[in-house]
Amino acid sequence: MACSCCGKKLNIGMIHKIDPTTGQKFKSCPHCSDANEKEHVFHPYPASFGKTPARKTARNPDGYQSYCCDCRSLKKGQISHVYQNGRVCGSFK
Repeated sequence: MACSCCGKKLNIGMIHKIDPTTGQKFKSCPHCSDANEKEHVFHPYPASFGKTPARKTARNPDGYQSYCCDCRSLKKGQISHVYQNGRVCGSFK
């Protein structure tokens, strides 16, 4: 599915959102975005995302996780309502 705001796939995490008033970075959580079904859902980055050496790559040298901490704690197949705590893509305009 594509985001109704930016047109990019919901199941791909994106970091490029910054709140212009605070300078806070935000990253989308693919699981929250899929649960929302309409727009990407963003959480504060890096605070809402854990990291692990297994995720280290040239593009992700610190090894931050794709999913937010709350979504990673869900059981397989469990639907997340965490997305209601995030900011949708359209809120950054």
